[in-house]
Amino acid sequence: MVPGVTNAKVRGENRDIMAKRQGDIVYHSCLRNCADRCLLKFTVQNGRATYVEGAAEQRKTGTCPCVKGMTYIQYTYSPDRILHPMERVGPKGSGKWRRISWDDAYGKIAGRFKSIIEEHGSQAIMPYSYSGNYGAIGMYGAAERFFNKINARFLDRYVCAYSGSYGVMSALGTSNGPDPEDSVYSDLYISHGWNEAATNVHYLKYINVARDKGCKVIVVNPIRTPLASQADLHIQLRPGTDVHFFAAVMKYMIDNDLHDKAYIDANTKDFDALVKQLKTVSIDECLSISNVGNDDFMEFVKLYTEAKLAHWRLGYGIVRNYTGGRIARAACLLHAVGGHYGKIGNGLSYDNMQAWGCGDHDKVRAKHLRTNHDVGHVNITELAKALDPVNPTAYDAPCDPVKAMLFYNGNPAAMAPDVNKVLEHMKREDLFVVGFDFNMHDSMDVCDIILPAATQFETSDIIGSYGFFDLQVCDQVIEPLGESKSNWTFFSELAKAMGYTDPEFDETNDDMIRQFMSSDSPHLVNANIDYDRIMKEKFIKVWEQRPFLADGKFGTESGKIEFKSKYMEKKHFHPVLDLGQVEDWMIPEERNLPFRMVSPALIQRMNCEFYNVKYIRNFPAYTVTINPNDAAARGIKDNDKVRVFNHRGEVFLTAVVSDQVDTGVVLTVKNNLRRFNPNGSQTCTNMLTTDRLADLGGCSAYHSTNVDIQKA
Repeated sequence: MVPGVTNAKVRGENRDIMAKRQGDIVYHSCLRNCADRCLLKFTVQNGRATYVEGAAEQRKTGTCPCVKGMTYIQYTYSPDRILHPMERVGPKGSGKWRRISWDDAYGKIAGRFKSIIEEHGSQAIMPYSYSGNYGAIGMYGAAERFFNKINARFLDRYVCAYSGSYGVMSALGTSNGPDPEDSVYSDLYISHGWNEAATNVHYLKYINVARDKGCKVIVVNPIRTPLASQADLHIQLRPGTDVHFFAAVMKYMIDNDLHDKAYIDANTKDFDALVKQLKTVSIDECLSISNVGNDDFMEFVKLYTEAKLAHWRLGYGIVRNYTGGRIARAACLLHAVGGHYGKIGNGLSYDNMQAWGCGDHDKVRAKHLRTNHDVGHVNITELAKALDPVNPTAYDAPCDPVKAMLFYNGNPAAMAPDVNKVLEHMKREDLFVVGFDFNMHDSMDVCDIILPAATQFETSDIIGSYGFFDLQVCDQVIEPLGESKSNWTFFSELAKAMGYTDPEFDETNDDMIRQFMSSDSPHLVNANIDYDRIMKEKFIKVWEQRPFLADGKFGTESGKIEFKSKYMEKKHFHPVLDLGQVEDWMIPEERNLPFRMVSPALIQRMNCEFYNVKYIRNFPAYTVTINPNDAAARGIKDNDKVRVFNHRGEVFLTAVVSDQVDTGVVLTVKNNLRRFNPNGSQTCTNMLTTDRLADLGGCSAYHSTNVDIQKA
């Protein structure tokens, strides 16, 4: 018998494991920043979660989440969880703390915030967060109600996606795309700047279904991803040069009468402007810049022009470049030249927001509580510049100094570029820093107040996927551990400690979920989805026009795909196809360094998360992959300790010699923590990455970082 479980029958050879699967079942969705958005089923015994599995009734998830999701029990009950509020008693960074009560914490924070507002104005207080919790309440509603009420500095959370979104919209008028599940009908799948195994692993089964029917697979990526190793063709171009490669493809197609003239005539505008721009470059020039051989180029053209239904999956890897928005736009234009929109099995999927964007986020955020919209903005990528005590800047202009920062759902000491500067400024004695999280990490080391956050499983929420079209529930699995509090409990209680009596701070999670579901979005209305139905069914696929864009009505000013864009012209780029290069934006001391460093996601991590799980920490996250030719030239061998450096700092990593990368490119892991680096150097990848913004949308440009490397 299992304690607390009536009439539990335990079968099988491993009685302990089978016993953990007996109990009450609670549905909850993974709220990590991943396109899959798995629906999970937790087993709960006597108030303790004992087992997690995928919800088999949901086709996209199946029975098994990824390797990260399988550790959610260990993640929740990890021994390094913060369970009580604490305040600093030594110098910042000394690691000396004393336990305090929540009342003491609220009093100290509210008192400091009030004095800062009185002396410096509300713009001196800044939130910092990103995607540690992607729930409608956990990510937005909880904190933004509070920061709207105090009229805090705006934080523009443009880490990724935005440059690509603007690039796609400049051509198509929308960044939404067709249902990714329809790729099972495709005869060509193009994975562009995307590593499905790391951030969309459950999508691979749809690709495999299509391949079983004869679908070809092309991967366009500077890195040989797991899918690239199995693909029919891998275009391993130089990072950030995608526009040149696509220009070569379009030029060849048009010159050889391989473009879809009927589709272009019916659905596009200013095709002649594209033809004119392509005449300014040669195919050989474009291939030389992108470092793609002629054989691979011709194979791409062959596979692409022979395809009847081509599904293009545009990933976030390409947009973390100075050229990111322009790359996204070029991909859209090439797909228009091929006539690949408006049918089931073709189209371009990028930042599909049908499910995530269908709710009423404004109500959840209570945006009406803000009375001052002139407090200024800080781009999350430019954190080091905004925190500078002498010359704070935002978007290349002077800004008011930041006197207090409260971070949650994020870890600036791992996420932010130019981390050395970020940590230096966070140690300012005149900067009041509050950290709200559930485990100790690098950013906590420089806090004045540390507060214990509940995990997502200790509260309720609602979420929509951006890789699929599913809207899903997050029912509360267990009660908060120790003295930890959910995001909403913390921020609503802090608001009351500040003396705010607005009824919005008396609402519950359920109230906000109902507000989210009160949207009149066609994605909800046309699928007959309301609060009662989603709570009962746990997941529902939202509505979308199918086939997507089959009516030929695009969201652009002309209603057609625009080969010439007023938006691009307004942003001072070529209005058709901008052929600028990454190096054009680099400062000289970086431009002349020999290696482009790309730092994508690791399959066993999600940004800086899961380091609290011992099993996950056993997967290396402090390596740098270098091409064998480059390694030989520097006397570097497998497992050597190496120094990777530029003008921002140095990082010590373990060398992996592999042709997974081409010459002139090195690969490391994004957002790793300093504290777990086994090389004993307290260094991490983002000590080197650029904090300059990408071409469109204020996006980050992590992959436009140049470095050198030597044996340590």
